[in-house]
Amino acid sequence: MPLRSCGSCAGDGLTMKLAVNLYLNSMLAALAEAVHFADGGGLDLEAFRHAIDSGQLASDLTRVKIPKLIGRDFAVQAATSDAYTSTRLIADEARAVGVATPMLDLSSELYRESLALANDREDMVAVIEAIEARTRSASEVTAVR
Repeated sequence: MPLRSCGSCAGDGLTMKLAVNLYLNSMLAALAEAVHFADGGGLDLEAFRHAIDSGQLASDLTRVKIPKLIGRDFAVQAATSDAYTSTRLIADEARAVGVATPMLDLSSELYRESLALANDREDMVAVIEAIEARTRSASEVTAVR
């Protein structure tokens, strides 16, 4: 999309890029969580992939990223470190203009946790490992009770 269609000044183009990246970063973290939930619930992950790709949620992105999640293929297309940096830039801009970003904030935390698992140069869908780590931690707490 040409910059001029995003607005009359470069600031509008940057805001547009940040808004699109907010959606992308949050959506991919949610997609990883959905795969984790489906797997934990005992669903056939290929059936889950087919359900997503057969309905209104289908997109080029889901057709690429769901197989990567199912196959644990974290070969980088968009690095986790870049996703985390993007979430921080978006959050900084949102705070500067007084806009709340609760979904982004949760996604950013998950990407940060993924970095702590040494996934910085892995594809951003490796965020599933941070979600899995939270599941293990929750299971350990439950087992102690």
